[in-house]
Amino acid sequence: MSRKRPETPMTPDARVASGRRERLWLVALALTAIPLVAHSLGTPLGEPFADDFHFLHRELLSGERTWWDGGGSPLYWRPLGRQAYFTVLGAAMLAWPWLVAVLHAGLLVAGAMLVHRALRRSWPAPWAAAAASFPLLVESARMLLAWPSHFQDVGALFLASLTLHEAAFGRLGTMLAALLGSLLCKEVGALTALLLPWFPGAVHRDRAWRLRATLAVVALVGAWAAAYATVTARAGVGFAHEFGTEAAAAGTPLAVRVPWALGNGLRAAFSLPGPAGPWDALVGWSVAGLLAWVAFALAFRPAARAALRKSAPLALWGAAWFAASCVPLVEVYPTWSAQRAVFASAGAGVMVVALLASAAPMALAPLVALRLFTFATGPAASSALPETVAGSEADFDMRHLSRLQSFARRTRDLLRERYPALPPGSVIGDHHLPFLTRHALAGDRALQVWYRDTTLRWLGFEEFRGATATPVAAFVEYQPIERHPLALVDGAAMRELLEASEHMRGSVWNEALAALGRAESAQRDRAALVFLGTLASKRAVCLSAIGRPGEAERSARRGLELWSGNPDSRYTLAELRFAEGAHARAETLLIEQLTLHPTDAGSIELLDRVRRDWLARQRR
Repeated sequence: MSRKRPETPMTPDARVASGRRERLWLVALALTAIPLVAHSLGTPLGEPFADDFHFLHRELLSGERTWWDGGGSPLYWRPLGRQAYFTVLGAAMLAWPWLVAVLHAGLLVAGAMLVHRALRRSWPAPWAAAAASFPLLVESARMLLAWPSHFQDVGALFLASLTLHEAAFGRLGTMLAALLGSLLCKEVGALTALLLPWFPGAVHRDRAWRLRATLAVVALVGAWAAAYATVTARAGVGFAHEFGTEAAAAGTPLAVRVPWALGNGLRAAFSLPGPAGPWDALVGWSVAGLLAWVAFALAFRPAARAALRKSAPLALWGAAWFAASCVPLVEVYPTWSAQRAVFASAGAGVMVVALLASAAPMALAPLVALRLFTFATGPAASSALPETVAGSEADFDMRHLSRLQSFARRTRDLLRERYPALPPGSVIGDHHLPFLTRHALAGDRALQVWYRDTTLRWLGFEEFRGATATPVAAFVEYQPIERHPLALVDGAAMRELLEASEHMRGSVWNEALAALGRAESAQRDRAALVFLGTLASKRAVCLSAIGRPGEAERSARRGLELWSGNPDSRYTLAELRFAEGAHARAETLLIEQLTLHPTDAGSIELLDRVRRDWLARQRR
């Protein structure tokens, strides 16, 4: 009977060289974070917004200390990812938001290194590095880097990577501890937990050990699920499918929702957005080319077939991890946000590398190049504050995150510059905010967290119109101007503007002019061009109505200079041109006005008069 030839011991020099190569691959894997961070620069990384203020308010201001609820949110129980994280880091992230990005980037890199080390038991270093880099080189990982609330995902992924590492080395106790931590960050790993004892790259363990480990995992997940159910029942914690568009689509068959989750998860693993995009064809043909390369190698190289048979267990394990991470996302159908699939991309990396590298190792180079390309084509992070962004709000990505994060940072800086401190009970309002940005402030919570005062209040402009006696200190006003997208309008000035508008509705023109004058005198921030442009345009309407056309013309043009989108200047100029008999110019101005303000009844009526008058003149 033949015996296996014993391996030749490595010489000391060979061991040194092997260790050096191993460290180089780890360095290369760590350097993968450079494009992740570089492509995320522009937005104020780590700046709290939206959900962050619910958690910060709870941990910093409410005085409540319990692990047994949503930590300030009505959705999900994630005590390690919420209560623990925001208690430890809350005050620091407000003073130094960049700490969030540093911590999250470090945990993402550490997790990738743990996966690399687990895979090295079965694969060469280049294969392991290519697979482990998947969660670092996806467009959606930038949101995990930038948004404090996404520690839930970062912590779950890092601790799941630690769990996998411990499973690979057969350390049951630490594997279970890390698994519990991952589940307490986010429930995304509840199904993948069952795969851990069966990781093909583990140290040699017999079936009995794997069965014991599986029973231990089932017991742990069961205990966690029971605790989750208790919190859900007693603390009123719910799930996304119970609210909003998700609730409306809850009856959609699983036959629709499961392919939706798997398909979008696979697209996210290659940094493609949910909706079809311009790079789909290129990625499709590139993947087809890689698969053809593999098929050719399998057809003509017996060694490739043998390598694939050896890697098949890891390929199937990675596919199972990917599916088990994606399928729970049917709960959020039809609202897609690719950062939810970063956890699944870890399994996608193992699956894809196992299929490609085992048959055609050189195929890893174009695979990495393709992923770098699609990663780079993702929407750039930016501190700009556009009124809206392209795409659907149902496909939340870095464009939406950057916009909301920049709005929160600019609002905080603007208020702090004028009001280093606010008296208790102060009210701040908003006016003309960009589309779908108000929720970035979480109602009153952002203001209260920034100033550490639960008596402060945020008032929407619509609410203020019905209660103008409310003593609002100032309004945060949006203006579509790149250098100064936000400005402060004094509360007294806004009240005078509303008073002037009331006088104008009653055709009491002189009183309206007086109120507009008081509004301009009360306004301190001369960078509030939208507000000042509105005053000038309304003054033009009043001046035109009392028969002072020259002054009305100058005031209307001044209003356009300050804010070209104001609602009155073009109307006044059109009236003046109509009075002069310049029908064509009046019509042009009114068409421009209705392009900006399609429901302006006065402009619609004036345009009709201009056209009827022109036709009547032609018949004479």
